[in-house]
Amino acid sequence: MAGVLKPAGVPNPGGPRHPGGPLNPAVVLTGMKLAVLRRSMSGPRAASLIAGGVGGVLTAVGTALLGLVDFPAPESGVGTIALVLLVWTVGWALGPTLTGGDPTLRLSYFTLVPLPPRRLALGLLAASFAGITPLVGLIAFSVLIVFGAGLGLLPALVAVPATLLQLLLVVVLAKLSLQCLGSVARSRLGWELSALLVGLVCGFLNTGWFGLAFFFELLGGHWAPVIGTVVRALPSGWSVVAVDAARRSDWALAGACLGGLLALCALLFAAWTALLSRQLTRGTADGGRTAARRGAARRGAGLPRAFPDSPAGAVLGKELRLWARDPRRARFLRIALWSGLFTGLLPMLGGFSTVLPWTGVVLALYAGALGSSLYGLDAGALWLTLVAPGADRVDVRARQWAWLLVVSPAALLLTVAATLAVPNGWAWPWLLATLPAVLGAGAGLTPLTSLLGPAPFPDLPGGNPLDGFSDESGDQARMQSLAVLLLQLAAALPAVGVVLAGTLLHSAPLRWAGTAVGLGTGLLYAWWLGRAARHRLETRGPELLDVMCKGVRRQGTEPARSSEERERQDRLSALSRRRTALAGLLVTAGVLSVAPQGGVALAMSLLAPANRSWFLALYLPPEWQVPVSAGFVLLGTVCLFVVYRLIRAEHAAERE
Repeated sequence: MAGVLKPAGVPNPGGPRHPGGPLNPAVVLTGMKLAVLRRSMSGPRAASLIAGGVGGVLTAVGTALLGLVDFPAPESGVGTIALVLLVWTVGWALGPTLTGGDPTLRLSYFTLVPLPPRRLALGLLAASFAGITPLVGLIAFSVLIVFGAGLGLLPALVAVPATLLQLLLVVVLAKLSLQCLGSVARSRLGWELSALLVGLVCGFLNTGWFGLAFFFELLGGHWAPVIGTVVRALPSGWSVVAVDAARRSDWALAGACLGGLLALCALLFAAWTALLSRQLTRGTADGGRTAARRGAARRGAGLPRAFPDSPAGAVLGKELRLWARDPRRARFLRIALWSGLFTGLLPMLGGFSTVLPWTGVVLALYAGALGSSLYGLDAGALWLTLVAPGADRVDVRARQWAWLLVVSPAALLLTVAATLAVPNGWAWPWLLATLPAVLGAGAGLTPLTSLLGPAPFPDLPGGNPLDGFSDESGDQARMQSLAVLLLQLAAALPAVGVVLAGTLLHSAPLRWAGTAVGLGTGLLYAWWLGRAARHRLETRGPELLDVMCKGVRRQGTEPARSSEERERQDRLSALSRRRTALAGLLVTAGVLSVAPQGGVALAMSLLAPANRSWFLALYLPPEWQVPVSAGFVLLGTVCLFVVYRLIRAEHAAERE
């Protein structure tokens, strides 16, 4: 830990000591986290933090303003706020499955630190309150104070500890959920469970708004009293129940709710400490890898063993077995599968079945996006390819074939099954044109992007398998996943354009010609992008291996040799932070404009103009919907192009 080992006479960087006692872990770990956060505001990490922080703060402010709504009766306000708090609590519990938890203080760092698990857990818990996410939660939970202030002075006073306890509850719950999922992620059940949760979140973000009408009808119908009672009885609603009890001077209920929250936090903390202790013990041994290897061998035993007796066959067999045995790869495939299923099924809650046939296309999109760090999953094993003469081309092409053999059958089967389940015969030309193009682009982009921006995922014995998402490599991998997702969508535009032209001109041959265009462009993407990946591997192999072995390193970390170089380095660092902040905002605006407000709104205006949801263009007169949707696409494209120019300018400044 910082400040434990230092030369004599050097000030303690870890924080103050207690008089006559050891360092306070809470102070040290909080200082460590703040120091890491200050020095990580550059590159993909800063873009992720800024984009997520802006979106989170806006959502939290909207939640806090909910307390100002003039409800017909205080009871209805209590039920509504309890429901909102339940959504926030579930989001905190599921959030670590997407982000990998705290990116600065991994548990594996403290395996050999001589601290009792309880003291270490207290320090990690205290450090969890430093950062943007707890601030967002505090702003959101201040809806209790705003709501209580409208009820009177005493409810407002009770709302203050209720807000703090609500924040403590979600923070401890997030820690426990990550530790639980990390503990089971080594098993097949853990793969499925964590992938199911992530797929549900992704599906809800994609098309969940189509089902909001179902939930609103459920809350407003004859089930409303039952649901209101349930959300009040759940621990996430105890805080607002305490505030309402203070309004009615029911101090016994208010005290019971606040005491129950405190006791529940203590119970969750004890459970987290127990799991943390087991993880620390496991980290000093083999990390449970022996059982994992045996289970992986059993899982891969059913794979075909008769591959061509050639270098390509050897790589193909190795890749297919890795897609079945490697926990990260298997989890990625399951996330893609569940994301596609939930993307198509959630709109059906609102009676909207148009999206269901596209589940296979969504699966292919997510499989390509999550595989954007294909070579990074192997990390330092890249040297096996580099030392074999002429293995570059064989390796890239075999990896492409393996990805297609794993993803294509599932995507095609899901597309056929979903389309036959719903009488949407009009969708066949669109699907047969889009799916081959997306699959071909994914097969080409997965090796290329992983070599253009290598993001190695190190193997941490005894660590949490979900921690692979929480370092600099994870930040870069997330940015690459977003880029591959958008590029796959762009790759399908030529084939979709042919089908659209045939639809507008009422020409069946032209509409079905989109299938040939999609197949041709898909083959072209796979060949051309694979050729570019092979060239990259041939020309930059040693540099790529260095990154794979040592990890992603930020620019500007070497000490300056003179005051002039130090001053120039500081200017570049400040400029980089401003450009990164602007890039984060532009990426968020660009993605929202191109995808939902542009492309999806355009499709909705043509297919189902009655379902307006949150698409701004659909609230305009019919003659303005298509132009405004196209305008959003253009606006988003401009934003993403500006981001590209900013990145080029920053790289040019670094080269100078």
